[in-house]
Amino acid sequence: MNRMEDIQRTNIKLADSFERIKASLSEASDIAGLFENLFTGIEKEFEVPYVWLTLIDTKVTTPVIAAVKFSDILMDRVKIIKPELFQEILPAGVKPVLVNKDLQPYYKLLPSARKYFVKSLALVPFKIKEEVAGSWNNGDAYRDRYTPEMGTDLLQNLAQSLSVRLAELLP
Repeated sequence: MNRMEDIQRTNIKLADSFERIKASLSEASDIAGLFENLFTGIEKEFEVPYVWLTLIDTKVTTPVIAAVKFSDILMDRVKIIKPELFQEILPAGVKPVLVNKDLQPYYKLLPSARKYFVKSLALVPFKIKEEVAGSWNNGDAYRDRYTPEMGTDLLQNLAQSLSVRLAELLP
């Protein structure tokens, strides 16, 4: 087997994993279940040790914040922050950000109730309707798990699916 075949096989496996997670999002019957399915899928499919949610404190996110606070799985894996702080940390809009150096500014996105030992992060913003609502975040203790030169198309596609499903579940 040559290197190109290995890369192609890896890419197919990654895409399949993202598709399984996307399918689980459509099975959610409420907002908490949506994020629970997302977190469970990310942890299972990719063996990501730290997954949490950062929500921007706005009128649009109020029902999401209320829903996740009542989930045993999510309640200590969420951080609520002001819109200005989110914009300062992730000014790129809905483009995922992968970092493995100079992580200090991103620690403001970590939940207060849990401590994570992270050396690399994937920060994936999502929207409610047309407004950026927050990000789901993946962290790893391995520095090379997420690096800025990695592609983010599959993460961005999953975030779009999350946003669409979230809009469907909101009152």
